[in-house]
Formats: sequence, C-alpha cells, structure tokens
Amino acid sequence: MDEQTVITVNNDLKKQIDTFFNNGQIKTNAKVLNQASTSISGLDEKATEVLNYIHSLPPAYELDLETVRKNRKKPYGHNITHDVSSRDITIPCQNRSICARVYRPSNKDNDIIPALIYFHGGGFVLGDIESYDKMLAQLCSQSQISIISIAYRLAPETMFPGAVDDTQETTDWIAKNNQSLLIDPKRIAVGGDSAGANLATVYCHLNKSRADFKPFFQLLIYPSIIGNDNTKSRELFSENLLLTKELLKWFHHSYISKEQENDPRFNVLNFKDFTDLPPAFVLTCGYDPLCDEGQMYVNRLKANGVVVKHSCYSDMFHGFINFGVLQQAKDAVFECAMILKGVMNLK
Repeated sequence: MDEQTVITVNNDLKKQIDTFFNNGQIKTNAKVLNQASTSISGLDEKATEVLNYIHSLPPAYELDLETVRKNRKKPYGHNITHDVSSRDITIPCQNRSICARVYRPSNKDNDIIPALIYFHGGGFVLGDIESYDKMLAQLCSQSQISIISIAYRLAPETMFPGAVDDTQETTDWIAKNNQSLLIDPKRIAVGGDSAGANLATVYCHLNKSRADFKPFFQLLIYPSIIGNDNTKSRELFSENLLLTKELLKWFHHSYISKEQENDPRFNVLNFKDFTDLPPAFVLTCGYDPLCDEGQMYVNRLKANGVVVKHSCYSDMFHGFINFGVLQQAKDAVFECAMILKGVMNLK
C-alpha cells in the first residue's frame, strides 16, 4: 500500500469524533447507559424467553464439537435485507487460505466506500460466517459501508495464537487490496463481538506503530479483555445466561494453554501501552460476565487519551445482538450502524 495514502486519526479528527460521540443523540432508550450497569428491573422479558429456549438445549461442552457446530443455529434472528449484496472471497495467507464474506450496499456497488473488518464471536471455538450473516447484512444496510466478515480458524483444531495470526494476515491483505475491494484505505475499521472483539483489539495494539496501515476505528461488542482473570460480573453472572462460567471455561481451555493465558494477545489488559490506539465504540450489556471488563477497557482507553463512546444495554445478556426478535438487538445494530456511518465519513 502507498504509505502516503494512509491517514491516521490526527488531533483534529479526534476532536470531530469526540464531538460526534457527545452530540450525536442516536437513541433515547432509558436502559442504555454510558457506563456498565445492571438494570434494577431485571432482564428484559423477551430476553428471558430467548434464554429459556437456549437452556432447553444441552450445553455445548456436553456434546461432540462437530455436532454442535453443524447444528448450531441462531433462532429469533434478524430480518433478511434486500438492499445489500454479498460475495464470498478467499484470502491467501501463509501456508493456508481464509474465507471471508464481503457485504456492500447495493446502491454503492461501484463506489469507493469505508469498510469494517468483522471478527465473529463464539469463544474462539464456535461461530462462523453464516451465523452472523443476517446481523452483518443489517449492519451494512444501515451504515452504508462495506462489511467484511472473516472466517478465522477455530480452536481446538487451531490453538492460540492461530486466530491472532489469521486476524493479522487477513486484515493486512484487505488493506493492501483495497482497490480491488472498492474500499477506502483511509477508512478501514476493525471490530467484532466477544472473542472476535478480543482479536480486533489485539490487532490494534500490535499494529499501532506502523506507518503503512493501522485501523481508523474499532467497534467492540461485549469484548473479552481479561483472559482468565476474574471480576465481580464474572462471579455474579456465571449461571443461567447464554455465557456461563462452565462454557467460558470450556472455550478458553479449548483455545489456550494455562502457560499462555497471561499473554497480552489473550489478556489484553496486560499490554503495557494503551496510547495511540484508534477511537472506539464499546458496547456492553448488564447481565453479562464480561460486563466489568468492557468497562475496564473503556476506562483504560480514556485514561490514555483514546476517544471512546460506551453504551451498556443494561437489561440484556451476552450475545443478545444476534437475536433480532429483541428490540434491544435491533437498537444495538442501529446504534453501531449510525456510529460507523458518522465516524467513518468524517473528513
């Protein structure tokens, strides 16, 4: 990539993004707060219905992994969009190739537009392009930017740091091939949810000193930040939700060894320097074992001069954004889309 085409987020742009975050009234839902909190009225009623369905099924760790992946469907999904085109591509990496799906607004098929590279959740073990298809198509439609969904390799077949390597190589390839993808090299964001958000944050840390390319923005949905360390929310919300203590333990045991768990590429708070990272939108939810660490990451970024917006959906559970039957999930996709649309088009 031509080094001169890359524009980092300078102080003027930081001020513009900060102003947009502070002045942009994207939503007025009383249960969406700017700090991590649990709604005193409890879980949303419809969310409880979704969780009752989830808990009518055997836990993933009690079944054969191949069976879990093959039959893992997301009920109550988002509506199908008809104004977005998508195509699957193969990204060449060292000694392997990675599949990806590129979404574009149909009315911008031939335009150069900003892009978000998205890494799905699933504890580094589950999740794929198909299970995130409807949600990301909605995000593309509403944000009017390109979304590129990455099918990074999963554990335990590929242990840590395999997914980190995939994140590095696929993001670099996309940045270098911006012309063929019709995306703006000056406006490429990275993001994801849960484990995928972990991968996005790690990429930003590992590449923040590069002169040729680094992300313009990061979109982090209930990010996994502290590895296997403990927090109050991990203790309070360890059972009867989508992400339980046993499921989290199973995910991490499948992904990383005990000897590696303090590596900052897994436990992100172990990075030494949090300055000069891209501006971020961090979305958390109240009934989530990862709620506290999302707030911890927001605090660490702000303390180091990084522009951050944080929204906590206080009556929701970890994983809720994929369940389109929930009004809060629709609201969350809309908020993410409006933030992307606003920030990525700032000049």
